[in-house]
Amino acid sequence: MAWARASYSRVDDVIAAVILAAGESRRMGSPKPLLRLGDTTFLERLVGQFLASRARPVVVVLGHEAERIRSQVCLDDALVVVNPDYRQGMLSSIRVGLQALEGEPVAGVLICPADLPDISTAVVDLVIGQWEKTRAPIVVPVCTGRRGHPVLFARALFEELLKAPNSVGARQVMWDHAAEVTEVPTEERGIIMDIDTPEEFEDLSRRKKRGTHSS
Repeated sequence: MAWARASYSRVDDVIAAVILAAGESRRMGSPKPLLRLGDTTFLERLVGQFLASRARPVVVVLGHEAERIRSQVCLDDALVVVNPDYRQGMLSSIRVGLQALEGEPVAGVLICPADLPDISTAVVDLVIGQWEKTRAPIVVPVCTGRRGHPVLFARALFEELLKAPNSVGARQVMWDHAAEVTEVPTEERGIIMDIDTPEEFEDLSRRKKRGTHSS
């Protein structure tokens, strides 16, 4: 089923998601979105978790080897966009994702890189739930004292994200609003386990085969 514009009953409660899968995966040596855990790819696994959550719409930003990824990963229920300037860094993909949401009546957006395949639906909904309680401009999950993903930015900060310097990216917006960031604790280590190297991927694969979870 192809992605279609959603029908929203309460605009102020709708949180979108932008999954960033445009990078070159230089340290890994091959596209991270196509790495496989069991019978699914990193990207399909992560997108599935977001689609099972309350986040809508779910936007996937591709860039490097976009056509190859589209041909190998089922993304029919997500809104897929391509960042032609992906070499300019992650912020360029965030901008493309936000631009894809223009006209969508969303109150905020969850930002998540595609190299965190162990993020769960429960964590996504936990972050959304914390925002609903606090209406904080930024909500970030925390595990063992470390901030992770997905990070929720309220709509009021979209313009600042679009104008942030490429050299710093979304961190600039978080620094500018440091006193307003709300942290939500979780025991799920998947929020901080980004997979960047073959060694990290092999370690994750071994743990999955042993049935060791990130939580």
